[in-house]
Amino acid sequence: MNSKFVFVTAGSENYLPGLIAFFNSLIANSHNDDVILCSFRLPEKFLKKLEELPYQVRVIAMEGNDQAQETAISRFKIAAELGKDYDSICLVEGDIFLTANVNTFFEAGKRGMIITGSNGMIVNLNKGYQQQYNIDLGTDYFPYPKVHTTVPIFLGKDDLDWFEKFYNGRMNTRSFDDVFGLNALGIKMGKSERMICLPPTTFTQIHHFGIKPVTHLMKKENMILDGFEQQVYMVHGKYFDKGWYTGLMDPMWGFFRDNGFLEKRHEEIALQTRDILMKEFLRYCYNPQFTLKEFQTIEWLEEKANELGIPIIFNS
Repeated sequence: MNSKFVFVTAGSENYLPGLIAFFNSLIANSHNDDVILCSFRLPEKFLKKLEELPYQVRVIAMEGNDQAQETAISRFKIAAELGKDYDSICLVEGDIFLTANVNTFFEAGKRGMIITGSNGMIVNLNKGYQQQYNIDLGTDYFPYPKVHTTVPIFLGKDDLDWFEKFYNGRMNTRSFDDVFGLNALGIKMGKSERMICLPPTTFTQIHHFGIKPVTHLMKKENMILDGFEQQVYMVHGKYFDKGWYTGLMDPMWGFFRDNGFLEKRHEEIALQTRDILMKEFLRYCYNPQFTLKEFQTIEWLEEKANELGIPIIFNS
């Protein structure tokens, strides 16, 4: 352990581009905190390269055969066990990268607060939800305005009992529905009383908030901001997956029509924003010091890098 703060993430070979972007984004945003990586059959060459990074990466080899189990689920167990060595942790995923320094949120976690991002909706965690997760919230009608995403979550070591109990409960139910179960358990354990749930644009841009009119992201003064000119600290998405990237626009046509955004500029803003975020991803993914090109060739991604002016330099 070389730091008081730690990021906990997980990944497999198909998430290699996202992991490389994440690791490079830590350096670019002045983080030298430890990283705990739950590795599901990641290539040895890649794991060896991690030893050259200017911070410590603690690799935990996941031994099971189920990728979802060993990454999405077991990271809660690993975070609960190894996170106790640190003052504060941040749980992330293999397709998140930083766009700004997040030490303030680590410090908040150290002081007993929980920082996370809104799921962009209010949900009535009613009797049906409570029965599904075997959690009694004391009333059959429970509209909850702090519905948060699974990642990122910043919290201190004294709150890791939340992750431990969530993991153990998931093992009993074999349910892979992360979000509402985690939210309901957090309410039951009193975690929500010390939680600050930031807008969806801040960390994940879930439900296309990152490219919608009004809330769309932009780059200004070398910072990524949302439509209210508030700083964006992370970007979440599979920018390395062609289907995911091109599919970002699929639901937008109906959204434009149904909400009266009928001008050509609304479409252009969404497309421009998508390219701004792709360019940020690519400059981390193809950083010459630690580049995806050393491990994989993804032709469409390299073509996109060329289109957006991101050089691909790798001397084998």
